[in-house]
Amino acid sequence: MKNATPFKTAQKEILKLLAGKIVVGHAIHNDFKALKYFHPKAVTRDTSKIPLLNRKAGFPENESASLKRLTKQLLHKDIQVGKNGHSSVEDAKATMELYRVIEAEWERQLALNPEQE
Repeated sequence: MKNATPFKTAQKEILKLLAGKIVVGHAIHNDFKALKYFHPKAVTRDTSKIPLLNRKAGFPENESASLKRLTKQLLHKDIQVGKNGHSSVEDAKATMELYRVIEAEWERQLALNPEQE
């Protein structure tokens, strides 16, 4: 890519931003893999792996529901539509909205059982 920031430079900047932070994402392991990075489980909130979200949406708790389905069911919004498909900004906003739906309850559960994801 012409005029693109080199991967190592971008990676270094992103990892500086993530250090010591709680990171919220949907199927976030894919993003971490692309960054060649491991974020500590204790400060990772992956909305694709929250049984509480699935339960509220009426989906099986052990299912890895798509961001699109969870957003439709819980937020009553359509995302990832149209000819352009995914928008990283739209996905990030939907993910944070979903996290906010269960944040207090999930964080309380995590405080009681830190091994839970």
